[in-house]
Amino acid sequence: MELTFSIDTDDLYGEDGSDFKNLLTDSLRREIIKNAKDSIASKKFNEFARLASDTLIAEIKLKLENFLSEEIVLTGRYGEKEFVGSIEDLIKQRFDDILLRPVDSDGDTLKGCTSSGDTWIEWYIKRDLYETRNKYLERAEKNIKQWIAGYVDKKIIEIKDTAIKDQVDKTFASILKKG
Repeated sequence: MELTFSIDTDDLYGEDGSDFKNLLTDSLRREIIKNAKDSIASKKFNEFARLASDTLIAEIKLKLENFLSEEIVLTGRYGEKEFVGSIEDLIKQRFDDILLRPVDSDGDTLKGCTSSGDTWIEWYIKRDLYETRNKYLERAEKNIKQWIAGYVDKKIIEIKDTAIKDQVDKTFASILKKG
């Protein structure tokens, strides 16, 4: 523990130093009590905050569990029961209704019958796979075209250089024969 305190020396009277000793002891005692109160209060507050937080989280979890397990009845337009169960079951059913609904080839919900028979999640996965496949095929096609174009250009230059060299050699050889 670090102590920082001050002594009011204006209250000193007497030359034997006994009064200074009393002032020093009194100031030291006040500072220790002050620091101890602050330290204890800080530790206790942190402990209280942790306990309060744990209690609040536990209460929220309990209320949420109670809410999700609460039984509900949804009725239709004329009072007929359309759903009976917990809120959690209703949430699951709504997700299933969205993810597993039958769709056509464009991903739109079916309003009649169709030959595809895919659910929305199947359609989405299939569409994503086709898009990924097409992207890789296009990239491969582009790379192959670039490689073939480069190879053909290289061969054309080689053939041209060989033809020019042959023509120069023939011309040079005919000049040498004439001369």
